[in-house]
Amino acid sequence: MRICLGQLRVLTPKIVTYAKQLGLKSVQFNTPNLPVVNNTWRLEDLVALKKSCDDAGLRCETIENVPIEFYDKVLLGLEGRDQQIENYQQLIRNMAKAEIPILGYHFVPTFVWRTAQDTPGRGGVKVTSFDADLAKNGNTVNYWARTDVSIPDVEDMWANYKYFMDAVLPVAKEEGVRLALHPDDPPVPMVAGVARLFISLDAFKRAEEIAGDNPMWGLDLCLGCCSQMGGAENVDNFIKYFGPKGRICYVHFRDVQGVVPKFQECFLGEGNFDPPHVLKLLNDVGFHGYVMDDHVPRLDVDVVDEELQFGYTSHGYTIGYIEGILKTLGCLER
Repeated sequence: MRICLGQLRVLTPKIVTYAKQLGLKSVQFNTPNLPVVNNTWRLEDLVALKKSCDDAGLRCETIENVPIEFYDKVLLGLEGRDQQIENYQQLIRNMAKAEIPILGYHFVPTFVWRTAQDTPGRGGVKVTSFDADLAKNGNTVNYWARTDVSIPDVEDMWANYKYFMDAVLPVAKEEGVRLALHPDDPPVPMVAGVARLFISLDAFKRAEEIAGDNPMWGLDLCLGCCSQMGGAENVDNFIKYFGPKGRICYVHFRDVQGVVPKFQECFLGEGNFDPPHVLKLLNDVGFHGYVMDDHVPRLDVDVVDEELQFGYTSHGYTIGYIEGILKTLGCLER
């Protein structure tokens, strides 16, 4: 396995230096800050993004997520979704030409939902949390989402997902770009009037059935979300089921304390699962891709890049924690 520096919007000289000083050789982008033309990203801008990584000596692993306005009508089954799907198909082709091998996505029009951003954790550190009883008060995550459409019937959302997969998976297979599905966060049946799909292992099994034998369908295995669903046992079950099949594209390595309907994020090693056990299990089932830190507690002494909204100290602590375990297990890519 290898460790990737993730959730970047742009690649700056400071980020490049940070990655290299930590000994990291690859990066991942989440909704990168690229010019938007006709609700998609152009080939030349994706090529330029990839080249910036190549020039820095860093592997461009993945683009995770597109702006929700690229496919909100797809998510909600609204008129105009076919044009959005055509744009998405072209995006997959553009990524193939730019030699970016994985496109991560979610199927959540109401996006990530948190009821607090400053819940006290270990030593008074600030973490995010979710309490279903407080969800009606609104989302504390500052990100544009569609909350103006109600879809209470989960089967309607499944129909929307199948329509999307039937259209884009054949293109992904033709182009050799893997599509990595992120679990719903939080994994609860409904938020803001919209049913949520990917809240259990059984739901992911159903999605795999929709994909059939297409090898381009896979998981962005967010261990935090799996832990939210059912703790350590559920994390193990996801890895044991999808790992041997080669369906895990990459791993978000984070954890929480508690499970739905109420949980809060935390440092690795004090949450629901045992990090050394999970990394060993990933290795044992044949996963040899990349692992990345994700949501991290915000240390009071953090050095924060306000432009990038990136905490160097908090992320560095977590990356070092993961690296130490992988080295001890003898499964860190050299």
